[in-house]
Amino acid sequence: MAAIGRLRISPSDVGRRVSVRHFDGTELTDSLGILISWIGDWPSGVIQIEKKDQNVQEIISGKIFAAKVIEPEISALDLEEDSETTWVATEKEKINDWVLRFSGNKSARANSCLLVGRPNEDIDQTFKKIIDWYKQRNAVAIIQSPKPGAFDKNIAKNNFIEVDVAYYMIGTSEIGNDKGVILEENLSDKWFEAITSRDKHVSARISKELLNSGTFVRFASIENEAKEIIATGRIAATEKQAMVTTLWVDEKYRNQGYAKKIMRALSNAVAEIGHKEIVLQVLKSNLVAIKMYESLGYKIHHEYAYYRYTKNLVVDTDCSC
Repeated sequence: MAAIGRLRISPSDVGRRVSVRHFDGTELTDSLGILISWIGDWPSGVIQIEKKDQNVQEIISGKIFAAKVIEPEISALDLEEDSETTWVATEKEKINDWVLRFSGNKSARANSCLLVGRPNEDIDQTFKKIIDWYKQRNAVAIIQSPKPGAFDKNIAKNNFIEVDVAYYMIGTSEIGNDKGVILEENLSDKWFEAITSRDKHVSARISKELLNSGTFVRFASIENEAKEIIATGRIAATEKQAMVTTLWVDEKYRNQGYAKKIMRALSNAVAEIGHKEIVLQVLKSNLVAIKMYESLGYKIHHEYAYYRYTKNLVVDTDCSC
């Protein structure tokens, strides 16, 4: 197959300004404008771009050579891919743009195939490779994809069903000093044991390997008068992105402002090294957390879903981002 450029847009980017290089007959041409619709899956789907003169151009997705969202905005695919280095799976392998990830725990992000861009071969054959790759690791294949995505029909056709929906949210970092929050560069046993011993849901999806992964990592915590940790948070940053990956408050201390104090301390940590924005993931069903994040200025960037392979299997819907 001839070399192709990177497909960095998806149906989740409708409404954003895009640049698309595509084949018009045998020649490559560029189109610039607002992505106003995406109908159908890649490669037979049709996208519509509204140009500066308000004319609308239709392009078949399979004829796209390369495409991207124009800065300062970021596409759903780039946001999800940039998050890879803040929560690094134990084992990773690529099928062209798609990323296979495995860590052997309940973290869906560290144990799923991220559909960014496109595969370099038949889509259904690629899905078979994904299923076999996880089968070799005694695991059930899980897909992470923007919602809506460019491969939704293929996902359903290959016996994957939606098991969870989540949001990517973006907020502005701020420099400030929130008293009472302990901020550490290294993962301590006390921090780790606080959440793994008291919250089975959280402990099932984290590991010391995942928590320590990343080039810049900070661990925040708050203690009560008995010096017991009652709230924790983790943020990781790379050159491109800062991301809150973990936020936990002991059930007895919830709704008392501790989560906001942790978030402000994490925000300060990355603001000091130059990051202006922070990304996080939250389940769509977690309305309390979403409301709290919105109160801190975070806004929903896009929705994404996890899909589990279900052929001849009993579906386990316990899937955490």
